[in-house]
Amino acid sequence: MKGYAIFIIVLICGTLICGCTTLAPGPKDSASATQITTLVPTGSTAIVIIRARAFDPATVTITEGTTVTWINEDPILHHVVHLPEVNQVQLFDSGPLSPMQSYSYTFREKGRFNYGDPQIGGGRSSLVIVE
Repeated sequence: MKGYAIFIIVLICGTLICGCTTLAPGPKDSASATQITTLVPTGSTAIVIIRARAFDPATVTITEGTTVTWINEDPILHHVVHLPEVNQVQLFDSGPLSPMQSYSYTFREKGRFNYGDPQIGGGRSSLVIVE
């Protein structure tokens, strides 16, 4: 019985000692860390809102190096597509933009750039003027 009492005392003392120590934090597991990267345009930015099946504003005048960001605030999918003149190549096509998604394009040369959305249709287009 005396051996049993000593065993219980040692067990209790060991438990108390273990509860009073702390371990140094180990290296963080880099696989579980989440990184969020946001690309921020370095120059000026102009915002165009897509709402009520139209671009607001319909015409934007900017300088070279300015980024235009289109934000879809409509409840349906939209596209932002450059509608090039005969002597131009197509510069941008956002692909489908869900509600509250955005698309950005940086204009690096002067000119007039018509764009539109096949979803809106009717040949209506908007314009970016780069001075």
